[in-house]
Amino acid sequence: MKKAFYVIADTNNKLHFDKLRVSLRKFDKDTDLILFSDKEVQQANDPHIFYRATPYFAKQLFDNGYDELCHLDADQIITGNIDHIWDGDYDVATVLNDPTIQIGVWDIVPPRYYNNGLNVFKNKDFIEHWLRLCKSPHFDRYQYKEQDLLNILVSDYLNYKVKCLDLENKIHGEFAKPLWPKGELKDGKIMIDDKQLCVIHFGGGSGSPDKGKYQTRFKDEVVEFIDTLIKE
Repeated sequence: MKKAFYVIADTNNKLHFDKLRVSLRKFDKDTDLILFSDKEVQQANDPHIFYRATPYFAKQLFDNGYDELCHLDADQIITGNIDHIWDGDYDVATVLNDPTIQIGVWDIVPPRYYNNGLNVFKNKDFIEHWLRLCKSPHFDRYQYKEQDLLNILVSDYLNYKVKCLDLENKIHGEFAKPLWPKGELKDGKIMIDDKQLCVIHFGGGSGSPDKGKYQTRFKDEVVEFIDTLIKE
């Protein structure tokens, strides 16, 4: 299988992407990491590209011969081995949204509303379906655009094989955000109760005043560990 991580980030997000890239390579030195930046975004010639970019660029990669893709938002730090994300027979793997945020579409609400910051795709048909919806009249009817449409596609209303990455002994991204202050460093892993925190996702939009400031949210020993992960 030909695998890749891919990230969509313009120049304004380069600092975040660099932290993601360096931390990812601490745990995975070989899987392709593909950045779609200003040039590719401009070539899309789409004023709404950032609201449907995940399936748009995934389709390009499937068309170019990739079989399995992991999309990552740029504003993340990888804090543990994430090889497990590829395991299993599924069409799409997902992560949960921050459960403290009131968000939802139809009757899909926390804790089973998914975040679009990290997802894994193994089915090109799923991506093409998602992209069709993102280019349809449905698109403008949803506040969170591609993320809301993703949640509809992976819900019980359709029959795709879906794996939630946050239901076992590892947690990722925004789901863990309210729990960051509880994190403890144990045997080189950030543990929150009995679960390993594998991905920090800051979220909150580019205007968030504490964007990227993990130093204010974690205990000192965890902060020191994260410092090592983002150092070249």
